[in-house]
Amino acid sequence: MNRHVEQRIKVARLIATSSPCPRGQVGAVIFREGSWVIVSDGYNGPPRGGGHLCGGDSCHRVERGIESGERCEIGCHHAEINAIINAVRHGAATLGAHLITTRDPCLMCAKSIHHAGITRVYAPDDASDGCAYLRKHGVEVETFA
Repeated sequence: MNRHVEQRIKVARLIATSSPCPRGQVGAVIFREGSWVIVSDGYNGPPRGGGHLCGGDSCHRVERGIESGERCEIGCHHAEINAIINAVRHGAATLGAHLITTRDPCLMCAKSIHHAGITRVYAPDDASDGCAYLRKHGVEVETFA
């Protein structure tokens, strides 16, 4: 893995620390290969200006025993979708970009990544249904430690 990707992984990990989620902090960075310019970033959390979607200091998903990637109507916005939406909000194109996420994407995020035209995803694991969806639809998935 080249040093530019390694630096973007560090940025994604730093962005994750902004998440108020007591269950787990996730960060995502969308960037352009070659120029290495960061297009957008995001972390998991409540909607912009929406306060605490997840119940403040407790997580409704934990309280209800909901598995990761299921029942997405309950809980925070995911980091990958926040990064895509932040790009759209500022008029930045995601077509042909790459995305780094500090957790393997769920199926919902994978669908959004694919439809946003992102061509490669870097994740710490690639065994999720989301990663299988990405590979099936021609998005490269690369893991990092």
